Amino acid sequence: MGWTAEQSKILSIIPHFTGAFSFIGSSSIITMILRDRRKNLSKPYYRLLFAMCVFDIFASVALGLSTWPIPEGSPGVYDPKGTVGTCSAQAFFIQANIASPVYNFMLSVYFLLRVKYGMNENQIGRRAEPIMHVITVIFGLGTSFLCLGLSLFNDSTLWCWVNASPKGCDQSYANNGETDCERGDNAEIYRWAIFFGPLWACIIGCMVIMIIIFMSVRKQENKLKKYQFKPRRESESSNAGDEEFERKKKEEERRRHAQSRQVAWQGLRFVGVFYLTWAFATVNRLLQLINGGSYFWLMCLHTIFVPMQGFFNFLVYIYPRFKARKRAGVRSHHVGATIRRISITSQIRRWNSVEETNVESPPVLAEKSNDGGDEENGAAVAGEGSKVEETWEENEAVTLPVKSVSLMKGSFDGETTHMST
Repeated sequence: MGWTAEQSKILSIIPHFTGAFSFIGSSSIITMILRDRRKNLSKPYYRLLFAMCVFDIFASVALGLSTWPIPEGSPGVYDPKGTVGTCSAQAFFIQANIASPVYNFMLSVYFLLRVKYGMNENQIGRRAEPIMHVITVIFGLGTSFLCLGLSLFNDSTLWCWVNASPKGCDQSYANNGETDCERGDNAEIYRWAIFFGPLWACIIGCMVIMIIIFMSVRKQENKLKKYQFKPRRESESSNAGDEEFERKKKEEERRRHAQSRQVAWQGLRFVGVFYLTWAFATVNRLLQLINGGSYFWLMCLHTIFVPMQGFFNFLVYIYPRFKARKRAGVRSHHVGATIRRISITSQIRRWNSVEETNVESPPVLAEKSNDGGDEENGAAVAGEGSKVEETWEENEAVTLPVKSVSLMKGSFDGETTHMST
């Protein structure tokens, strides 16, 4: 389907912004990992995430350039400024970004090894991680070099990628082996063989792995419930050593289960981002394959979500930290409230000591009043009581609840009145 000049302009501008967001997101993840590189880069999870972000940064820049690298004068494209060389360079990094979905799949495998098979970081780092990196990097860069050698990188409307040139030429797979394409013959086959086929294999694989992980977590929950509520037999030993052992065993089971749940949910969030990023792009390319065109709104969603993967990954990455800080903030609020209550209690005690002093004063004054100063001394006591009351209100107006202030004020007024009479 052809686009109007205004629609082509919109499709060209959107990736400039979404690609920038993705670049910032992936760069932020890398920066946060490198802040404590000795600790973080010693763990497979962070190394896998780091490598995925590196590929995504290059792809974000390439996608963010949008139509600029497309050869100048290409029909139906808004603001093309490039050459065949710049087009091939952009497409090289976009195709290499197939490594990002593969790394998403590898992260799911990592979560599976942690949750279901109970492997620790060192075991995964020694046995599984090297294979993960080798497969992903070779496939990502290998397919890019393959396409480069077959001249498959051409104008693909939104940016340069795998496509036949000129657009709409007869490809040999659909024309009894004959073609009039100048470049990129059978590009449609290669698109699905080296990108969308592996992409959806990773998506389905991630979905299967997540189901296995959550079934494993559910099984652990049921096991923990049975273990927790299992009644003690009378014949079983109940000495202190056995009870301590049982208690520690239960705590370890609960800790492992809680950790498994956290790992499983983090894995599910990454997979969710994976689906969100590529769902619209896949439907769009599928429609282009079947109908020879697509819809403008679907093209817009394609240009929004595909370049945004790095930003979405960043949101998933910081979510556990945000949640932990939020919980810490709640705890700090409780601690602050406790401190305020202690401060109020201490102030009440000081006020009570002042009150007791004022209560004991009248008999002494009464003895002096027998010499002829009852009313005058009583007024002095009342005045001193008012002074203490004013000081209290001035010092504690911020920290003391209003209700407490009024209650204390009423009590103090009552005592003062009693003393003055």
